[in-house]
Amino acid sequence: FIHMKLLEAKNDVVFHVLFNETAGKEDLGVMLSEILKRKVKVQTIDKNRYVNIDTAKDKFGIMDLRAEFEDGSQCNIELQLTPFPNFTERLIYYWSDNFTRQLKSGDTYYELKKTICIAITDYVLENLKDIEETGFAWTIRDELTGKKVLTDKFEAYIIELPKVKKLYLKDKDNKFYQWIMFLDNPNSEEVSLIRKKNKDISSIADRLEQVSGDEKVKRIAELREKGRRDEQAALAYATEKGVEQGRAEGIEEGVEQNQIMVIQNMSKANMPIEQIEIATGLTKEKIAQIIRDNE
Repeated sequence: FIHMKLLEAKNDVVFHVLFNETAGKEDLGVMLSEILKRKVKVQTIDKNRYVNIDTAKDKFGIMDLRAEFEDGSQCNIELQLTPFPNFTERLIYYWSDNFTRQLKSGDTYYELKKTICIAITDYVLENLKDIEETGFAWTIRDELTGKKVLTDKFEAYIIELPKVKKLYLKDKDNKFYQWIMFLDNPNSEEVSLIRKKNKDISSIADRLEQVSGDEKVKRIAELREKGRRDEQAALAYATEKGVEQGRAEGIEEGVEQNQIMVIQNMSKANMPIEQIEIATGLTKEKIAQIIRDNE
């Protein structure tokens, strides 16, 4: 019997399909409970959320998943597979966007709920290389003692996959590590062993097998992966060619040009705009504008 090769769960298209509103809400709650080290129950999932796409060119290749817990807390999950400059600043920006979106006209600050950002990266952040651990909570604390928390409304978690793979080898029964190992590579021998002792991961792995057999999902996931590789190549080229003074501008230009090229290729292949929207993470309006501007 030959097992089907599973799609990578860290591909954001696959991630969204696995943790969608109808089938994945409970699974997402189980995984987030392990990440946050406390029991949470997901109330709603918003899988079609885009933040300032017109100005945030680096949004290409990234889709966020936003969940609301039963207690009203907001949680934003981002998968970042390609290294990008100023990542921590962007993480804080996303947190602030989620935080401020809660207030409607006439609301008071008292009504603001805790907002949590979770970033899962396929690389180790440069400014965190000297820290062995990963996936712990970042909060706002006093400089004097480091013990007094200014507010409980801010939490950020940065989960670096290379670190988790090392930590897992030291504690294979840690369920948090098990979930991240599944996201990283559901086809690995270790995940096969994890599935035998973790019923929650076994359950979602079974569903991933069904998703992996869906030709439409498979095609879009492959396009997303191709777009990520092209984006990575564009970033590497821009970084190599740019001098330090113009490095940021060169990287931004490289990403933008790659974005245009990928959308043009999809359009020439007569791919429906709805599929281009899913594959790129951009709105229909933005895609149509790019196609018009480059005809």
